[in-house]
Amino acid sequence: MVVHPSPPADVPSLIEAYRTVLGGFVDTCDGLRPAEWDLPTACAGWTARDHLAHVVHIEDQLTGGEHPISGWADGSRSEQEEIEVGRPEHVRNSFGVWIEEGVRARAEHSPEDLLAELRGLIDVRVAQMYDPDLELDTSVRSVQGDQMPFGKLTVLRLCDVWVHTQDIRGVVDRPGLLDSPGAVVFTAAVLGALPDVVARRIDPPAGTVVILESTGPVTGRGGVRITTDTDGEQVAHELFTGHVEEHEEGDAPAAEDQPEESVTTISLSTHELTRRAAGRQSTQETAYHVHGDEDLARQVLDALVLTP
Repeated sequence: MVVHPSPPADVPSLIEAYRTVLGGFVDTCDGLRPAEWDLPTACAGWTARDHLAHVVHIEDQLTGGEHPISGWADGSRSEQEEIEVGRPEHVRNSFGVWIEEGVRARAEHSPEDLLAELRGLIDVRVAQMYDPDLELDTSVRSVQGDQMPFGKLTVLRLCDVWVHTQDIRGVVDRPGLLDSPGAVVFTAAVLGALPDVVARRIDPPAGTVVILESTGPVTGRGGVRITTDTDGEQVAHELFTGHVEEHEEGDAPAAEDQPEESVTTISLSTHELTRRAAGRQSTQETAYHVHGDEDLARQVLDALVLTP
């Protein structure tokens, strides 16, 4: 998988990317008119204001904030419970319930107050990141009381905040930030996930080669080749890694024993690729170009959703 510009890969570049992506989210929210906050977005069940409340909730959690206590969907309650989620269609699992609780806990807060809270949280988070002992694998506070390596958590936050920025921009028809660090990181995540998506969700025959291209503003390419090992089991090989694969003697059949390759290349703009991968639009709504097997390309794009 290759991407240009290159994604941030060390602590200083991740900190700068975080500042840039969160700053872009705040700037996008600053540009909304009062009536636009209640517009429904491509993220099912959420308005533009819900995206802001969500980002504030998560950043608050990462700085040590308390999560609101909720009532169960069956109506049972305790004296401490405050937030009821019920059974909305867009909430599909327990993590979704947790997310929805955080959004609804700020239902009475104005967008102006939420933005003020977010600016303060960004300052606190950046101050935490400038710890001189912080490394990529340093364990830091994550959501739901968990811990996670700093590098992994920050990449996830960059993806999440940038996707929600695009959700808000989409509903008010103000495209932008498609060449920002968030776009780079999320595009890299999508292209890097291709081998697993193809192998696990589609399981095509050996000899299948799938190449996925982002044509810009972020340019990149990911690919996978499906082969069989000596036991006849299918193996997915990532392409464009920058190194040559090495096999132990006897662990891969001779080239002449492999089926003839069939290559399918799918090309999309950064916007189309990331909107599809975020699950914000269907394959039918996505503009893409295929060289090769059209049906396989549709299967890949149908399966290419990374958000829960």
